[in-house]
Amino acid sequence: MNEPSRTSYLAAPVLLRLHPGLVLALVIAAVFGIYLEMINDGMVPDATDWAMYVMHARNIITGHPYAETGYIFQPESSYMGANSYPSGFPLMLVPFYVAFGFKVRVFKVVSDVALALSLWPIYIFSRRFVAPQNALLIVVATAFCFEYVVTQNTINSDAPYQLLSFAALVFLFWIYDRGNDVYRGWIWGALAGLLCAAAYLIRPVGAALLLAVAATELARRRKLSVFAVALLVTFASLVLINNAIFHKDDAYKSQFIFSSVLIARHAITYLGLLSYVFANPLSHALRYLLWLPSVLLALLGLWTSVQRKGLTLVESYWVIMLGVLFVYHIPNARYLLPLLPIYLVYTVLGAEAVLQQVPQAYRSGLRLLGVVALLLAPAINLARIRTFNQETLIARPTFDHLCQQIGARTGAHEYLLFWNPRVLALYTNRPSSTYPLSNPLQVQRFLNRIQPNYIVYEKDWKEDRKFLAPVIEAQPQRYVTVYENAQFKLMEVVGAPNRRLNPPAPIP
Repeated sequence: MNEPSRTSYLAAPVLLRLHPGLVLALVIAAVFGIYLEMINDGMVPDATDWAMYVMHARNIITGHPYAETGYIFQPESSYMGANSYPSGFPLMLVPFYVAFGFKVRVFKVVSDVALALSLWPIYIFSRRFVAPQNALLIVVATAFCFEYVVTQNTINSDAPYQLLSFAALVFLFWIYDRGNDVYRGWIWGALAGLLCAAAYLIRPVGAALLLAVAATELARRRKLSVFAVALLVTFASLVLINNAIFHKDDAYKSQFIFSSVLIARHAITYLGLLSYVFANPLSHALRYLLWLPSVLLALLGLWTSVQRKGLTLVESYWVIMLGVLFVYHIPNARYLLPLLPIYLVYTVLGAEAVLQQVPQAYRSGLRLLGVVALLLAPAINLARIRTFNQETLIARPTFDHLCQQIGARTGAHEYLLFWNPRVLALYTNRPSSTYPLSNPLQVQRFLNRIQPNYIVYEKDWKEDRKFLAPVIEAQPQRYVTVYENAQFKLMEVVGAPNRRLNPPAPIP
């Protein structure tokens, strides 16, 4: 491996006195301690993915069909997402579910361990391009960047994917650097295939790792090596086994839209979303002020890296990941999480290149300015970390009482409508869907089509008041309140089909 310059252009002086490995261990331990301190029993109200992962884990344990979670996908309300999620994260949760039962805090600890440990391969990856002290700064900036802070204290696949994707990148570089792709390529290819498949089973976008290996080898050698073939075969075998037993990859097919207009729109959107490296709850101005300089520095850093080492696996991975995001139906800064540390590496590389052109007398001041610019937003996020991910919905007694009433008043197969159907299905074991966020006339048509047995109305939820309330108020004789507390109403739909014996069929 080509070692980067030993000169650290963004190094904090105190770090120079300690061994980088020791500092890294202390940083990871401190980060995990902070994450652990922030864990509570709640969940942000509009979070839904976590309920799917927990229900999938429960199905694995109980032997129920993997995809039968109780959440019923409806095309009019596709913003809620697919009706089946990848099996990697649920499989991670299974031993903890068996040992502790359904415990939100325990599952959050699993996620936060993965999130904190992801800083280790991120450091190793960064160290490939920059000096040790700069790599440590990137780790600290990553640990408390906005997307890490909002991922902390949740139950989410982003954390384990962050760990496994960077572990896979580091392992692939290690293999290539030592020539192991040539010597016993079958063995090392199989091992790399296992790690890449593990990342893929957490999040399907992990296929970008596989495609990046293939693209890089074809670009350099015009053919696939034995190593790459072994990786592909191992990867494909595990994916086929997963599809036969658990999650079907086609569950996501409705989430991709191939449109030149959409691709262009998403490309512009994601360019702007790179500003989330500097996002914080106090100042949008800081985020936007640092965005353009960071983009320019990252482009310079990318050019510098390519000049030194040529096109590598990293550039292929970056391009393929962005390509997938450009055709995914909804852009989200969270989807950039695996790319943000790479972006920071290129930004620091660009800063190093600029500093080399600056007179020596000005370098110390610019170094300090660079450190402040890099760490200011993470410092704000760390100071305000208690304001993120406050406990709501599931931690409230009103929601607990609602679920008890649903359990007592409804049949096991009766169909419920709620704005957060996945969480409701998890806590009540009742089939649930949401409704389209559209005008009341279309909501009424939707209700006429699916014919739910009950509607859960949340008084403080803006969308319920805007879209659902007019439908209910227009036909009070049809929607009869059978239970009410300070937050919710449970309304029976008069004339709905009797489903106490037969569950509602999902609409394809």
